[in-house]
Amino acid sequence: MNVRTKSIIGLLCLTTLAGTYFSYTEHQNNRQWEQQQQRNTQYWSHMQSFYLRDFDYALAESLAASTIADRQAALQSAIENANFILQYVRIGSVTMNFQSWSYESFITEGSRYLAYPASEKGRSLNPDQLEQIQRMRTFARTALPYLDQMREKAVNSSLSDIQQISTAMEVALSQLDSVSTYGNKAFNEFLYNQNPYIPPKPGTVFAGETTYKATELAAKAKIFMGEAWNKGAGKQIVHMVSGGSSPQFGEVMDFKLSDTDGKQTSSYIATLSKSGHVLQVTSHGSIPKEEAVEQSMDLKQAVAVADTWMARWSDERLTLVAKEIKETSIYLTYIPVREQVSIPQMKVVWQFDRHTGVLKSFDASNYFSHYNKTFPIHPKLTAEQAYSKLGPKVNVSGKPKLEIHNNKLVYTFPVTGIAGVSHVYVNARTGAGEGIDYNF
Repeated sequence: MNVRTKSIIGLLCLTTLAGTYFSYTEHQNNRQWEQQQQRNTQYWSHMQSFYLRDFDYALAESLAASTIADRQAALQSAIENANFILQYVRIGSVTMNFQSWSYESFITEGSRYLAYPASEKGRSLNPDQLEQIQRMRTFARTALPYLDQMREKAVNSSLSDIQQISTAMEVALSQLDSVSTYGNKAFNEFLYNQNPYIPPKPGTVFAGETTYKATELAAKAKIFMGEAWNKGAGKQIVHMVSGGSSPQFGEVMDFKLSDTDGKQTSSYIATLSKSGHVLQVTSHGSIPKEEAVEQSMDLKQAVAVADTWMARWSDERLTLVAKEIKETSIYLTYIPVREQVSIPQMKVVWQFDRHTGVLKSFDASNYFSHYNKTFPIHPKLTAEQAYSKLGPKVNVSGKPKLEIHNNKLVYTFPVTGIAGVSHVYVNARTGAGEGIDYNF
């Protein structure tokens, strides 16, 4: 046997061994994946069975209850179990590719409907409520045996066997009468009364203020825009390009700059309320070269430009509370601070291009959304008294400050000690906890 023949044989042997090894490895990986899926299925079906039994138990308890309070408590328990079931249904659809439209639909509609009989204050439930509860019980008692089979089979059967059980359950559930709310007037009235539609009052923010003509608003827009609209050769004309109505702000108008031929000479559009407040400035289309400076902009330069604009924007002097560089932009956030109380929801945000110095946007809509609100700014508790209301698990890491949080005056304490919690809010008037600042 010559050397060439030996080499070929050796190569064939190596190829065979490599193929065998990789086949074995792939088989092992597939087997491990299938075993993991079986464990997932066993756990999932166990949790489904557990909560579905409690769901049916709570429904039965509601039917057997001797008092209104007991019935309501049982129905509330059923709702809570339905919500747990839905959580695991969604987990199953992601981790196990479990798909059962009838199963998820029953639970979703059941949970939605049960709030209706749970609110019933009469001595007994009405016929429709009793019928829908019975349908849910029939669903639960039909699905439970299949879930128990899936849990048992997951121990030593293949995934295809479990899938067959899942399919059989879907077929059985699809033949049942579903929870029906279509055309149910009493149920629909209940939903409406929970969340009645309240039409917004147009222009409530600026109600009663003096209004201006379009030409007067154009002049106000030009004053605010300043140097941004004073560049370029020839006469520049500010005129209205569009208008509309906002539920909060009433009538608003958009203004842009053009030359005497009507050609737009600036990318900026300024939006003003009919009462003359500048709500926002946006950039539309390509930015002309004359709007850009020749050098990049740093934070100090951005603040100087924004401060100049802010002085023209409002009589109220806002405080710069945040400076951020993100990708190609600089963001500046201003808020009112009234008698040392910060009002962060009334923010005004500027965005500049850090490479060209061009203004990208100005947004004062949050400021004006709260424009006519009265905020409490006088605390009844001292910072030390508010500190005593903190829980034992948090460690204060800095000086607290007074601010408006969810329309309430709070002491905001920076804290450590609990993962994900950076601040704790304590009501500055009552001492009650007002939540936390949480980041995952």
